[in-house]
Amino acid sequence: MSGEEDFLPDFYVIARILALIKNGVRKKRSLALMSGLNYHRFQRYLDYLVEKGLVKDDEEIALTPKGVELLAKLEELIREISSRENLFETKRR
Repeated sequence: MSGEEDFLPDFYVIARILALIKNGVRKKRSLALMSGLNYHRFQRYLDYLVEKGLVKDDEEIALTPKGVELLAKLEELIREISSRENLFETKRR
């Protein structure tokens, strides 16, 4: 990814994307909409996740074992610092 050194990903967004994939969302458009990102921003995150070996982007998007492991760690961290029952609930404005 060109400009990767300038890309500082939000770990909460990464966790949200990985959790969506784990829960069966496999299409890019659906992932972008459900993650709350515009498509361009989502694609940047997806490229980053693929480069880091966390997801595979074939016909459908899937977690790698490394992605499953990272998601578990991020969920644990988020639970530690958040009071939310559902880690990835979003509130409509």
